[in-house]
Amino acid sequence: MRRQSAFTLIEIIVTILVIGVAASALLSVFSSMVRGSADPVIQQQATTIAEAYLEEIMLRSFDDPQGGETGNDEGEAGRADYDDVKDYRSLAPGPAADQFDNPVAALSAYTVTVTVTNAALGGLPVADSLRVDVNVSHPAIDDILLSSFRTRYP
Repeated sequence: MRRQSAFTLIEIIVTILVIGVAASALLSVFSSMVRGSADPVIQQQATTIAEAYLEEIMLRSFDDPQGGETGNDEGEAGRADYDDVKDYRSLAPGPAADQFDNPVAALSAYTVTVTVTNAALGGLPVADSLRVDVNVSHPAIDDILLSSFRTRYP
């Protein structure tokens, strides 16, 4: 008589259990990767928005080109008319918008807040330097904050 070789019932059950445990571990890793895969895209988009706002502000004059800072500059009713850094103090927090303050529908989930304050920088007097903070928030990520200084120079 020849001996037949085959798997026993216990060997089959152990194999199924090992495969099941390995598969569940792989699926949990895969699901966490898929869940977090959009975060870097959202974070990069928020950073790009903050950089665009900061660049727009930094390209403006330190002082009002019309002379004087009364707080209510003539003809500067909105963001499209802002001509100096201090004008951005009146920019209300809101959804991401272009430089003419037109909302961008695809970026409506991002909220932008701009803060302009007098702040000393090195040996410069407080009156000659401004700190600009641009904060971009989105429900899926932590806030992105970019800061820069604008100084009065000859």
